[in-house]
Amino acid sequence: MNVNRVLDHIRAQVDEGNLTNSCSGEGCRVDMTGTPSHRVVIHVEHEFESRNITEKRCDRLLFFVDIAENNLVAAPIELKSGKAEQSEVIEKLQNSLNFATALVPRTRALTTVYRPILFQGRGIKWINPRGTKQLNVNFRGSNLRIQIGRCGKSGNLVRVLSEPNNL
Repeated sequence: MNVNRVLDHIRAQVDEGNLTNSCSGEGCRVDMTGTPSHRVVIHVEHEFESRNITEKRCDRLLFFVDIAENNLVAAPIELKSGKAEQSEVIEKLQNSLNFATALVPRTRALTTVYRPILFQGRGIKWINPRGTKQLNVNFRGSNLRIQIGRCGKSGNLVRVLSEPNNL
């Protein structure tokens, strides 16, 4: 399955009005420089509303094909220009990961890699301030590390995508 067909398959499953060109929003700027130009960005809030899904969700969902690694990357992105609540971020990204799996085409040509991301402006409000300073989400029986970046920083999206996400 070629890159365009994979992305077209994803694009066809969402309301065209809920597609956007940017991962920025909610007062948080995301620099997409260096990411593949062939991509799909979904405004998840609008898409959930159009589907009458009421659970908490992240702000954007980014799909692109990493040709060098032969992977389809699905990256739910939560945007918080202020302080992010740990439990809320985890719940939103968990629900959005589940939604992303429903959009991914069944193909053996590509492996799907899920990359949950939080962009924040003023840090994270931890449930246990003395605990580990790392956010994880349980997905398909394993823990995925939530990559954390700062709103408005140059190259912030490429930086978080280049970090390892396995624990």
